[in-house]
Amino acid sequence: MRTGTSRAIRQAVLPAALLGLFTAGCARLGDHGVQAARPGGANAPQHIATRGTIPPEFLDLVTTKKAFANLATLMPSGSPQVTPIWFDFDGQYIRVNSARGRAKDEHMRRNPRVGLSILDPDNPYRYLEIRGRVIKITEDGAVEHINALAKKYRGMETYHSRVPGEVRVMYVIEPRRVGGRS
Repeated sequence: MRTGTSRAIRQAVLPAALLGLFTAGCARLGDHGVQAARPGGANAPQHIATRGTIPPEFLDLVTTKKAFANLATLMPSGSPQVTPIWFDFDGQYIRVNSARGRAKDEHMRRNPRVGLSILDPDNPYRYLEIRGRVIKITEDGAVEHINALAKKYRGMETYHSRVPGEVRVMYVIEPRRVGGRS
């Protein structure tokens, strides 16, 4: 009886365990830029994963398109807080802007780990996901930065939504893990 029970357990658990190991292995390979074969052939959507560099096929999302990013920061409780934001890319780092004292500002000062999800405005099934760290927080150049973002996103020379006494802050994010689907 014991052998039958053991066999039944193995038959029930083994396939799930192997699937879990296979999935973990594929995810691990994806972290190193290795792509698995895609069902549906070469024309099927492609998932890309790299360590810290934005793949060339996604550069348009961070340079020329008016794509918004959803920035995820961590609240003191550990819960995520997600905000749609404007951003730009300087060729190496993602730069975002906020005002001193806002929730994102406090979260990024306390915990520099962030995530960004950037959807292609022309194809919402194409996206770029960036996990990274805030490596610099500065007020120097932050007003000029928000004005440049206002130009990119709204075609305005100056950001008009500032309130009196507001101090702008720029955050420089170093991508650590980058993934996407094209």
